[in-house]
Amino acid sequence: MKNLLIFGTIFALSACTPIVKKGSTQTLQLPQTNNSNYRLIDQKHNDLLNKGKELVEKGDKKNAIIYYFNPVIKEYERAYAHSSKRIYTARTQAEHDFYAMTASNEGKMAHILSETWSRAYYLKAYTLLELKEFQLAEQNIKKALYLSPSNSKYLSELGRIQHINKSWRKALKSYQLAEKSANFFSPKSLKKQELLHAKRGIGYSYTELKEFKKAEATYNDILKIDSRDQVALKELKYIRGLKKW
Repeated sequence: MKNLLIFGTIFALSACTPIVKKGSTQTLQLPQTNNSNYRLIDQKHNDLLNKGKELVEKGDKKNAIIYYFNPVIKEYERAYAHSSKRIYTARTQAEHDFYAMTASNEGKMAHILSETWSRAYYLKAYTLLELKEFQLAEQNIKKALYLSPSNSKYLSELGRIQHINKSWRKALKSYQLAEKSANFFSPKSLKKQELLHAKRGIGYSYTELKEFKKAEATYNDILKIDSRDQVALKELKYIRGLKKW
C-alpha cells in the first residue's frame, strides 16, 4: 500500500535523471558503475539471452537453459552475492526512480541495473513453464520479480503460473498489480500490450471465481482499448451465454 501511495510522485522525480529517447519511447540509460566495461558486458549477456530465446523457439528448451540462461544468471549472482545494497533492475526511468524511492523509504541504498539479469530469470521461467516444470518456473519468476517488483510482464507471467495452479485469487492479485505497473512503469512502446495482457488475466480470474459481472466489465474495458481484441470478444460471448441459463 505504501508503494501505491507514492506512484504519483515518480514522474516529478523522473525529470531529475537523464533519459535516452528512441522514437516515442523513453528508455532508461544503463547505470554508471565502477566497471567501465559494464555496457559491453551487458550487451554480451543480452546477446546470450537472445541466442537462448532463439533455441527455445526452435524447440531446444533444455539447452537454452543450460548453455545460455543459466550462465548469465550465475555471473550476476556471483557478482552481486555480497552486495550490501538492494539490487533492482529497471526498464524505464519511472521504474528506476520508484525503486530508488522504495529502497530509501526502507532505509536502504539501491543499486539499479538494466533489465538483463531479471530478463534471464524471466526467460528461464518461461522455458521451464513450457517444459511443465511449474514449481521451478514459479521460483524463477519470483526471482525476476525480486529484482523488478513492478515489471508488468513478470507479474503477468506469475499470474499465468497461478492460473495453471488454479490459484485464482492469487492470480487476480498478480494481474491487478500487473495492470497498475503497466500504467505507471511499462515502456511506452509496450504499455498497451502489457496492459491488455494484464486485463485479460484479470477478466479470466474473475470468470473462474464466478464473479461474472466484474469479468464482463473488465472485458468491456479491454474493448474500449482495442475493439477487435479476440480474447475479450470470445470471453464476453461465453459469459453472456451463461446468463441464458
